[in-house]
Amino acid sequence: MEVKIYNYQYSSPFAPHIENFIRLKRNAGFPYNSSARILRVFDEMIMDKFPDSRYFTKEIVDAWISLKPNEHPNGLLRRMTPVRGLSQYMYKTGIGDYIIPGHIPDHQIKYEAHIYTKDELISFFRAADNIPYSSFSPYKCYIIPVIFRLYFLCGLRLSEGIHIKREDINLNTGCITISESKSWKLRKVYVSQELLTMLREYDEIIDNKMPDRRCFFPTFNGDGFIAKCTIGNWFHEIEKTAFKDIPLVGNKRTTHCFRHTFATERINRWIEDDEVNVNVMYPYLSQYMGHCHFEDTDYYLKLVASFYPEINKRMAEVNSNVLPEVDEYEE
Repeated sequence: MEVKIYNYQYSSPFAPHIENFIRLKRNAGFPYNSSARILRVFDEMIMDKFPDSRYFTKEIVDAWISLKPNEHPNGLLRRMTPVRGLSQYMYKTGIGDYIIPGHIPDHQIKYEAHIYTKDELISFFRAADNIPYSSFSPYKCYIIPVIFRLYFLCGLRLSEGIHIKREDINLNTGCITISESKSWKLRKVYVSQELLTMLREYDEIIDNKMPDRRCFFPTFNGDGFIAKCTIGNWFHEIEKTAFKDIPLVGNKRTTHCFRHTFATERINRWIEDDEVNVNVMYPYLSQYMGHCHFEDTDYYLKLVASFYPEINKRMAEVNSNVLPEVDEYEE
């Protein structure tokens, strides 16, 4: 049996259950695109190794876990989550009696943030603005200066930037609707006038080349969103030039670290401003960044204290009842 959901086809005996599970998620408001891709790979594994299986078994789970030897625990976690959800769905609908345990993998490894210095930011965006034209990726030189500024100036997650659709951006007001986020909680992000001007100029250029595009940052042929690995490749291309004369201090530089830098810079400015009440502004930052709980935002208070030690005294004035200490942070 073959079932198609958007661009993904499922052909194993699990296909109808995968289809119903994804439909259930999307009806609940979850885009579920990345998870649908993962379930496509799972479906292929079933066809290859367990073509006659119609229920979850420990053998199937073991095969899925070992599909990528030496995989990072966080990568395994991303692969396990939708498959575990499928096993729970099938169990609750009376299809089989096996649910993937929740302790696989045991825990997620938290990455330590790199907070970009002023010199690093200036050098990075200077290099980004001078990326040469490439016939293999004709829109790359236009996209790079804009999308990386969105990551830094708006604190977007990697997936949020690449999944922005044209209809998500109001080029009159500077409001960006973020619909595909980590928590799938829709929110609105407003950009500065300077960034809005850049967004308008970029959109005009791309619109002349691809007037019918759906994605704000299109691929070469305009048939979908840019992949995360593409952003990673672009970042590494830029950093070779941008940071060649700037020694790395602290943890590894990544695109996601722009989000950390945005948050710490914002909190630091509030703390330095005698007229700003951090306790009042804090919920707005949490909502702007798409956090479901204040505890997810609290991590950045620790980063501010670590990277701006001169303000530790003023940090102590922040109400500990409103901003409790936590050990975990959001990736």
